[in-house]
Amino acid sequence: MKDCLFCQFIAKEKECPIIYEDDNIFVMLDVRPATTSGGHCLVIPKKHYHLITDVPDDELIHVGKGIKMMTKALLKEADGVNVLQNNMHCAGQAEPHVHFHIIPRYKDDDIQIEVWEERHYKDGEDIKVIKRIQKLLKE
Repeated sequence: MKDCLFCQFIAKEKECPIIYEDDNIFVMLDVRPATTSGGHCLVIPKKHYHLITDVPDDELIHVGKGIKMMTKALLKEADGVNVLQNNMHCAGQAEPHVHFHIIPRYKDDDIQIEVWEERHYKDGEDIKVIKRIQKLLKE
């Protein structure tokens, strides 16, 4: 896709800090990292897909292997790793090309990824939600 920044990086039309690439995936250093310790990278399928639901299963397998490869490498020096993937703008997707953030974590790094206001279901509400999701799975 011509106006997609990630597609331009993959096509080498624009420069970016490349970590790894093969026939299926492209891994680059995130230029706006969550951590000051470095290593925050993006695993991106080479073909353009907007959402994770658009990626064919066989291609998602390659992406999953890339995520595993990068996580394994970063865990050699980091205390932990977050793997994040956002779908749609309201969920934090800044680029319209599916990608996975691999963020190395260190003790006391002050990154606020997994922080949200905890909520609780009212009596019986959890069962209604389960049934609603199960119905969506059948559609």
